[in-house]
Amino acid sequence: MQPSSPLRVVFACGGTGGHIFPAIAVAEEILRRRPDARITYVCGKKDIESAILKNAPHGAARPIDSAPFAGLKSLLRPSFLKSLASGFRRCAEFLREEKPHVVVGFGGYVSFPAVVAARFMGIPTLIHEQNVAPGFANRVLARVARGVALSYEETGGRLGRGPRVRVTGNPIRSSIERDCRREALEFFGFAPDRRTVLVLGGSQGAESINVLFLAAAETWVPALKERTQVLHLCGRMKPEEAERRYAAMGLRSKAYSFFDRMDLAYGAADVAVGRAGATFLAEVAVKRIPTILIPYPFGDGHQRHNARAYARGRDAVVVEQETLTPATLASLVGRYLDAPGPPFPETAPAAQARVRLADFILENAAR
Repeated sequence: MQPSSPLRVVFACGGTGGHIFPAIAVAEEILRRRPDARITYVCGKKDIESAILKNAPHGAARPIDSAPFAGLKSLLRPSFLKSLASGFRRCAEFLREEKPHVVVGFGGYVSFPAVVAARFMGIPTLIHEQNVAPGFANRVLARVARGVALSYEETGGRLGRGPRVRVTGNPIRSSIERDCRREALEFFGFAPDRRTVLVLGGSQGAESINVLFLAAAETWVPALKERTQVLHLCGRMKPEEAERRYAAMGLRSKAYSFFDRMDLAYGAADVAVGRAGATFLAEVAVKRIPTILIPYPFGDGHQRHNARAYARGRDAVVVEQETLTPATLASLVGRYLDAPGPPFPETAPAAQARVRLADFILENAAR
């Protein structure tokens, strides 16, 4: 039984697109079923968060200051404890004002105070873990949340077992699933008889991919350059500089520092090069795009686990950044570009992760 009053859902999802896009995806599904629902996104105050959430479906963003958790050593820093306490207080104030039926944490440092505050206030809570190997915050939150949703079977019992733990998959936005090859090529000014490499060098910690790929592209033979085009999401690197360098190589290209139409990016792509963030993997999976994965080599190593799990049974290769050279990357990309087959990947059937996660959320909201 669903709440008779307009449904109010709070998604705590800050820090990166990898935490925010799954929340937006499941919001689409909830709003499809309950058009009167009120969705609020509790997030941090980074520019990337406001840029993504400005187009979030029928929702309002509520930026809240808190502190990023950097391991147990954070607990020894007074500044961290002070900021965390402020985050709890502000989340509690907002939840008393909003009176949500359910609070869902999608990761990011704002999720921790939001979910814990909701739990102490008696509000139903869920968390969604996008990665194979959960981080410390979600390992703690899994002990207090009413429901735990997992993207990967491989996560197993790391966050508990039983009926409150459910494998839903990682939800993606419906726009990603659509077949838009022709529209995408026209948007970027690309030729339909060339194959497109999508390079994601703009995500967190991915600047080295920009350097590696540009150096790799320089080594391609002229014949390969003539039948290839590059769509490069280059982050901090100036797009004009990237396009200038590709032009000097004789490569057709389009570069962006930030690009919010990933449906078009994936629609144009024949092969992708990027990190192994969970959302990126879910999106290329549904589009069946062959992928070269370069896991982020620092931090807790969760991208390595994601990449290895993803590559089993899919058209993907995992290479470690420490051993990757421009020549090796050039060879890998060239191999995919030379592979026989259709000029672009067949779109996979619509993903069901957002449906399963929406089911789980609404079940808990009704309690």
